[in-house]
Amino acid sequence: MIEVFARRVAALALVALAALIPITAFTHLTAWDAKLRGGATPSTTLAELVLGGGAIWLIIAIGLGWHWRRSTMWPTWARWAAFPGLFLSVFTCFFIAGEQNEPIALVMAAGLVVACWLVSEAVRLVLTRPVTTGLISSKLEIPFPTRDLKARLCVRADRLVLDSLASRRKRSRDVLAVPWTSLTSIELVEVEADTVWRVNVFSNWVVAKSREFVVTPGPALHVIGTSRELMIPVTAKVGQTVLTAVHARSANAESAEDPFAKRSWYSVAGVSPERRPKDAFRTDGRPYVLAIVGAFLLTPLLMLTGMTVAVRTGSEKLQKQFFAVGGVVDPVWVTTLGIASVVFLYLLQRFVIKPFLNHMKVQEYIEAHPSPPPRPAEADAAPRSGKKRKKR
Repeated sequence: MIEVFARRVAALALVALAALIPITAFTHLTAWDAKLRGGATPSTTLAELVLGGGAIWLIIAIGLGWHWRRSTMWPTWARWAAFPGLFLSVFTCFFIAGEQNEPIALVMAAGLVVACWLVSEAVRLVLTRPVTTGLISSKLEIPFPTRDLKARLCVRADRLVLDSLASRRKRSRDVLAVPWTSLTSIELVEVEADTVWRVNVFSNWVVAKSREFVVTPGPALHVIGTSRELMIPVTAKVGQTVLTAVHARSANAESAEDPFAKRSWYSVAGVSPERRPKDAFRTDGRPYVLAIVGAFLLTPLLMLTGMTVAVRTGSEKLQKQFFAVGGVVDPVWVTTLGIASVVFLYLLQRFVIKPFLNHMKVQEYIEAHPSPPPRPAEADAAPRSGKKRKKR
């Protein structure tokens, strides 16, 4: 679709701009600092900065690919793209303000921070606003604000999602979700009085964790699924737009009467009903430790890449950093790095990438259906209901 393609191209250009603004500013700041010191040549060039940030740009590219349809994550990746150059630029501004007695540098630092933040917000607006028919018919995530809640209401290609109820900083993971296969009805209603709404979320045990939030008087979306019921406070305008998007995206979905008919919730989530294990897969969990391990395992490959870049570019600074002085490398050292890179890449796949993908797979399942099914004895005693008709 042309509209979605144009939105993505514009957003990618803005992400690149967010990365380029602070890097370019840093080169000018170092030149300014050199001039104040007596005209010395700046020690860092733009090319060296771009080459040095190659690993960071690669991670950001992978992240954008991973969240290709998650438009709410693109502004976050734009900020990460800006972070390396912004860190160096702001540090240089503080250094110039202190050592060279130039307070205007502090104003420049604040301006750079604001500029990068505004570019990241522009990424969000380009991808999600205005909400057009073309956007609704695409598979891009569409976020909507809620009334008096910290969470956003997101309409995705396959589900309706509320993100973090606790903090705006934890919006990268879902908290409450109703996929189209379990959606039975959604309607805009009017709440007359303050209502405390309670829902169950995954607790890494057969007993779910309870979350509560207050629904204030006013319009609200009443969502009913096979596993949960939600009351989401919104404005009337947002509610009507959400209804349009949900009806369009869920039109061809087939309802599932019992999503737990073949496999129980805790067997899929890897939870033992006899004992409560560690909170390894909380609904708002983030496997940060995997990032640290992954960074360590990528070290040999980074050294080998840096050595290659140093030799190819002829940069004396890079050659010193990566043990290739004069463009001459030690064959034994290169062989060692090559073997270590292969071994460490295997370990990366085995102990980082595979656990992370399993983590994400479990998260998607448990967030869609966090309430465990009845135990076998209770299931036999409970009456079975007939097939429900799906209302739109």
